[in-house]
Amino acid sequence: MTANEGAISAALNDIAPVLNKIPDPKKGELFPDEQLWAERHDYLLNRGYQLRPRYRPGWKASWKSVVPSPQHEDAIRLSIVGRIMDAERTSDGTFVMMKVVQRDSTELKITILLSTEGAPHNHTVPLMDILDDPLDPESCIMVLPLLRDSRQPPLTSVGDCVEFVEQTLEVGLIFFLQGFCLNYKQGIAFFHERNVAHRDCFIGNILMDARALYPGGWHPQQQNRHRSGRLMSDSWQPKRRSVGGVHYYFIDFGISSLNQNEVTGTRGQLKAPELSDTVPYNPYKVDIWLLGQSYYHMITEKYRGVEWIKSLITAMTDGNPAARPDIKECIARFDGIKATITPLTRAKRLHPQTPEWKLVQLGRDATYLVSAGIWALKLWKKPLQPYLPMDNKNVPPSILRHYSTSEDVTVAIPTSGAEHQRTVSGQEPVVSG
Repeated sequence: MTANEGAISAALNDIAPVLNKIPDPKKGELFPDEQLWAERHDYLLNRGYQLRPRYRPGWKASWKSVVPSPQHEDAIRLSIVGRIMDAERTSDGTFVMMKVVQRDSTELKITILLSTEGAPHNHTVPLMDILDDPLDPESCIMVLPLLRDSRQPPLTSVGDCVEFVEQTLEVGLIFFLQGFCLNYKQGIAFFHERNVAHRDCFIGNILMDARALYPGGWHPQQQNRHRSGRLMSDSWQPKRRSVGGVHYYFIDFGISSLNQNEVTGTRGQLKAPELSDTVPYNPYKVDIWLLGQSYYHMITEKYRGVEWIKSLITAMTDGNPAARPDIKECIARFDGIKATITPLTRAKRLHPQTPEWKLVQLGRDATYLVSAGIWALKLWKKPLQPYLPMDNKNVPPSILRHYSTSEDVTVAIPTSGAEHQRTVSGQEPVVSG
């Protein structure tokens, strides 16, 4: 045996134990991260959450072919390894996502702080429940609604674009009888007012409640498939306007900061120019840059005739953080933009960057306007209500005890017009708006 052959043989012997642990898809074996969720099955069912058949006791693979196909629903494994799993709430059939987090994590602390305030206009992902983790006493399981990637189906009207920016950026108005109106915070304005910087608010962390678009649902691990595993047709895609718009939510506060005007770190989906592991930077200006990039990728990169938003995007994505507007300036600029967009313009179809024949474009535009009118007439029904978070008073003591130190602060959270106090943070006081 040559020296090279000997080295190869030794290397194969070293990795053999690892290779032996790799599950065989032909036999329907679970991956290691899936096995952990299967071990939690009975506990979760006891708490009112049912996992898919793949993770239930006694599961046997339904496929007979050598290589399983996604058409077999129980062949679809987790798309995000480890900490995230889908389930069904047994009390009402609501589909949810579960995420394992550390009990003392900033992510859980910020999610509790933001999610339980100002619903339903709050655009923080609603925290529907918190469960103990039966496998790790230092962890817990956040129960969140099943949401959908905001890029699929794509935006189709000017109104879709306005609504996307409106919900993720700024302040809105609620109108009451006798002409009285009240400002309410939405999106990043809501976060920044509470001294929270998301730091990863790019498209992948802006999801939508798409229940009205897909009444039959979609598969939680592969959203281009039905819950049965059958592939969805590409020939028809629902339009946001047809259901009166959708509700957007920010998810994943894993690298977010609270009460910090300067931070370091380079994690995230998209890297702002100033990110550094050694030189501190302003996290709120990073949020502005990331939102501007989201608007670029969702709107101006894909469509023609959207000049109205370009100046705002240019300002928000300036390479110099000091030159970028803060959230209040962004809101002021967007308010000026909205004032120029008429209801008819909102109803117009977006034109893709790929050129269209003039007659084809006119025909599609006319068809879309007629459809928009029909949709408006049909929307007399009561709209689908947004997901609501758990009552903040129901946060388990086993979770809150992690924030019960001498440094804890009291956060005032408005509930039905009255205020009550709750200890959540471990840093400087946060004043609720």
